[in-house]
Amino acid sequence: MIKALVIVPYEGLYEMMKEIQQEVHNMELHIELGNLHEGVAIAREAENNGYHFIISRGGTASMIQEAVSLPVIDIQVSGYDVLRIITLVKGFSRKTALVGFSNVTQGASTICKLLDFDINTLTITKDTEVQDKLLNLKKQGYEVVIGDVVTVQTAKQLGMTGVLITSGKEAIMDALEETRRSYRIFSQLQDEVSLFQSILDCNEQAVGVFNREVKMVYRNERFNKDFPLINLENLSEIKKVIQETFLLREKQTNIVHINHSFWKITSHPQEETIVLFLEKDPANQAIGLQGEASLNAIEFQNPPSYIPISGKSEMIQNVIKEIDQYSESEEPVWISGEQGSGKELVAHTIYLKRKHLNEPFIVLHGEVLSAEQLKGLMNEDFFQKYANGVIYFKKIDKLSPSAQKELLQIIKKETNKKVQWLLSSEGKIAEKVQNGTFNPELYSALSMLKINIPPLRERREDIEDLVHVFISELHPKYGNEVVGIRLDALEEITSYDWPGNVEQLKQVIEQLFLQTKSYYIEKVEVESVLTRLDQQEIMNDALAQIDLSGTLEEIEKQVISKVLEEEGLNQSKAAKRLGINRSTLWRKLK
Repeated sequence: MIKALVIVPYEGLYEMMKEIQQEVHNMELHIELGNLHEGVAIAREAENNGYHFIISRGGTASMIQEAVSLPVIDIQVSGYDVLRIITLVKGFSRKTALVGFSNVTQGASTICKLLDFDINTLTITKDTEVQDKLLNLKKQGYEVVIGDVVTVQTAKQLGMTGVLITSGKEAIMDALEETRRSYRIFSQLQDEVSLFQSILDCNEQAVGVFNREVKMVYRNERFNKDFPLINLENLSEIKKVIQETFLLREKQTNIVHINHSFWKITSHPQEETIVLFLEKDPANQAIGLQGEASLNAIEFQNPPSYIPISGKSEMIQNVIKEIDQYSESEEPVWISGEQGSGKELVAHTIYLKRKHLNEPFIVLHGEVLSAEQLKGLMNEDFFQKYANGVIYFKKIDKLSPSAQKELLQIIKKETNKKVQWLLSSEGKIAEKVQNGTFNPELYSALSMLKINIPPLRERREDIEDLVHVFISELHPKYGNEVVGIRLDALEEITSYDWPGNVEQLKQVIEQLFLQTKSYYIEKVEVESVLTRLDQQEIMNDALAQIDLSGTLEEIEKQVISKVLEEEGLNQSKAAKRLGINRSTLWRKLK
C-alpha cells in the first residue's frame, strides 16, 4: 500500500482531495492544508513518519522538494484548469493579465487567442521576478492578475485583485497516477521516527526553529496546537527576539503578547538557527482589563492582507481618493457608514498605507469597552506603549457617556508620542452629537478627517464588480465548478436594496456559490435566496415589536395576534401560515 502525504496550498484543493480520497483504494492518502513555508513545515514534521511520497502543487511542491529527502509529486496545472479560470474572470470590467511559468502561459496564450479573450500573458522563469512584473502591470493600469499562489499573494500585497489558478480533478488524477509509477521505482520505506523528533513532539512547550531570515524551519506538535492559524514570522516582536539572539549569541527570555495572551519566550542560539521555547505566562494576562468582557474589548490583529476596495462609481472612487489623501497624515480619521458597508476594510487600508507590516493594528470594541477598562489601559500606559501602531476604535458611537469622558481624558493627556486613531460609527453621528448622546468635545478631537461610505443601494454600478471579486475569492476556498453568474441573475442582485450592504452581498454570493451545481449562478437560485432574505427581514421586524419579557404562553399569543393582524383577521389564513388548524388557533387565543 502506497502511503502518501498530500500538502495542498488552498482550501478548495483540500476539499477536492477529500472527495477523491474516497475513490482511491490502493493508496493511503493523508491530506494537510499548508501553503509555501507552512507546507514545508508540515513536510518536515512528516518526513520520518513512514510516507513514501509527498504530493503537492506549484511553488509549495518546489519548496518542499528542496527541504526534504522524500520524493515529491507535483500536481501539474492543466489546460482545462487555465480555461476554467480564464472563463471565470472574463466578466471582470478591469484590465486582466496572467503571470506564470511557461508551462502555464504558453497554453493560456493560445486559449486566449482562440476564444478572443483580452488577457495579457507574461512568462517568468523564477518566482523572484513576480513582484517586478506586477509592478509594471500596475503602472499600465492592470488591476486583476491570474496566477499561482505566489503571484496571487504578491498581487494582493500590491493592491491588485489576485485570482488563483486552481487544479481540477483531471490534474489530481494524473498526479496520483504519477505517484503509482514512481512507487514502482522508489519502493524503499523511510526510517522510523527519530528519537529527537519524538522527544520534541512530546514536549509540553511549543518549540519553533527559525533561520537567519526569520523563516520557520521546524515546529513541534505543541506549537501547531498553540498557534494553528498564526504566522509568527510576521510578528514584529518575534522578529526582534530572533534578531537580538543572533546578534548577542546568548540565551534570551522575553514576554510577548500573541493572540490575546502573553507568552514567555526563551530563545537559544544555534549555528544557523534560533530555537524558541514558548509557554503562556499566567502572571501577565490582564493588561489593565478585568472581567470576561475584556476578552472581547481589545483585539490585537495580525497585520491584515491588502484587499482592494472594488467599485467604479464616483462615490466609491471619492472614498478611495480620501483614503489615499488621509494615509499621508497621522491625524485621526472618522469613518462612518451603515452596517456592513466596509468601515473596517477602509481602516485596514489606511493602516496598510500608513504603516509597515510589523507595526501593530489594535482594535478596541466600543460596544463592550467600559470606562473602568479604559482607565486601566491608561494606568498601564497602554496607548503610549503602542503609539507606533494604529488603534482602530470600532463602533465608538456605542461607548457609554462615562467611557466617552474617560477616552477624552486619554486624548488630552497624550504626550510626545501621539496615538494614530482610526474610528468608526454607524448611523448619523452628527445627530448624536447634537442631541447630547455623544460627547461633542470628543467628536471634535477625533473627527478632523472624515470618510463617509455610501450604502450599496446608492452605488449599484459597483455591484457587478463586487460579485465577480467575491466569486474569484471563493473559488480557491471551496474549489467547486462555479465560474460566473448569468446576466439575468446579476440583474436581480443589482436591483436588490441590500440593507446589510457589501457584507450581506458577500454572504449571499457565498451561499449561492455553495448551492450552485453548474458553472454559472442562475436567476432562479438568486430569486430563491433573496425571497428567503426578505422573509427573514419581515420576521425580524415582527419580532422587534414583540415583548419577549413575558411567559412562553404570552409571547405565543402576541405572535398569533401579530399574524392575524397581518392577515386581516382571517383566521383560516393565519392558521395556515402558522402551521396549525383553526380550532387550535382559537384555543390558543382564549
